[in-house]
Amino acid sequence: MIEFKNVGFKYPNFQLQNLNFTIDDAQIVAITGNNASGKTTLIKLMSGLIKNKTGSITIDNVPIKKSKEKIGIIFQNPDNQIIFNTVYDDLVFTLKNYGYTQPKIDENIDYALKMVGMSNYKNSETFSLSTGQKQRIAIANMLAIEPKIIIFDEASVYLDPSTKQALYQLFLTLKNNGTTVIFTTNMLEEIVYADKVMIINDGVLESFLTTSETLKNLDIYRKHDTYIPLKLQLIEKFNIENYQSNEDILNSLTIKE
Repeated sequence: MIEFKNVGFKYPNFQLQNLNFTIDDAQIVAITGNNASGKTTLIKLMSGLIKNKTGSITIDNVPIKKSKEKIGIIFQNPDNQIIFNTVYDDLVFTLKNYGYTQPKIDENIDYALKMVGMSNYKNSETFSLSTGQKQRIAIANMLAIEPKIIIFDEASVYLDPSTKQALYQLFLTLKNNGTTVIFTTNMLEEIVYADKVMIINDGVLESFLTTSETLKNLDIYRKHDTYIPLKLQLIEKFNIENYQSNEDILNSLTIKE
């Protein structure tokens, strides 16, 4: 469980203000908001990469500075997270840094690569991979260390449509295995894969509701002139409850007609 109590953080020209919320175990949470709203700063606080100026952040009631090993974070640009020339060496480096030894290292590498559909690239040179493939390797790096919480910072940006769907399925698999999944996104259609949706704007937490509750009233996005995809407009207008795929939405509309 992640808990923020009266958390604040300040840059010279921006601040996060008085954040209070709890994220339960094995939840999928989407963090949304316009550009420069504070999403990335928030996940840096969650992962202990930056220190809050006020308030407290705990993981399972333990201060964040003592809980960092429970958290994995994947940033938008995979080139910033891949160091070594081969996929295998890159994963080995990560696991050794977290204290893993053989044969557990190879077991976790095989598991992580299988989870992201990259088993055949174990011995590939990282520079030869596409950006989307590199992103999957960055995700595998985090899966390999078996964190309790995984944070994705717009991790789907470089992925093609089919790989995005595989990522959303991975979110569900991780949740079913007891992992908490948190992801930031500027693409509102992605919130349908979350259990709860956080809306943050200008450093203020405006809403933290279930996805169903959020989809019933999208006006909180409209007041910030946020683009709302047609898919979400249909879900809101027709109060569609099964909305994780286009087929579900079409079936619901057909039934309502």
